[in-house]
Amino acid sequence: MIFTSPSVMADTEAVAVNGKRVLLKDDHSWEYIKNTPPDNRYARLSVEFTESGAAYCRVGLRLKNDLADKITSIIFMFSAYVDEEVRYETVTKGFQHLKPTNDRFNEITFSGLPCDDIDYIRVHGADRCEVGELNKFTSAKGQCLKLVQVHASDKIVIFKRYENDVLPTQNAKLEEESVNTDESVEERWARELEQKESGLDEFE
Repeated sequence: MIFTSPSVMADTEAVAVNGKRVLLKDDHSWEYIKNTPPDNRYARLSVEFTESGAAYCRVGLRLKNDLADKITSIIFMFSAYVDEEVRYETVTKGFQHLKPTNDRFNEITFSGLPCDDIDYIRVHGADRCEVGELNKFTSAKGQCLKLVQVHASDKIVIFKRYENDVLPTQNAKLEEESVNTDESVEERWARELEQKESGLDEFE
């Protein structure tokens, strides 16, 4: 079933019940529209809140679907790092059934430490998502994560990074601190990664 006007006199774009975009042609045939979203279209992941205890850190997350396609399922991995590059714990959390423009809230919890002890959270994984033409049989790595923009947060440092991407180097952090002593390492990371997200996405 496809939702569109009952009278189609020319090629018309519509959305099928599975969330995929289709092109209805005036000869009564149709075809799926390939997933080629504009550069500024992403599923946007942001931090709603953090809640910290002596032995836990809870993070509220919201995913907003600004893509042209329905997000049937996408499962992220969230890794908490301490001492700059030591992975402390990894948890998974999925978001399902998000139509374009809709958003959904979810929570993750890291056990054994408060939020202040976490240097940053790395968002990764998301392979085998079901978004538009991508599905669980898509073998290319990193394609799902490229559809996601992680917003910098003033509550906790969070960003996305695929397996082979590198972190800002210690030398770069020291150089930045010597230039701008009013900006913390966490603030610099958030600013730098936000700039990359809004501009070049080559590090994904």
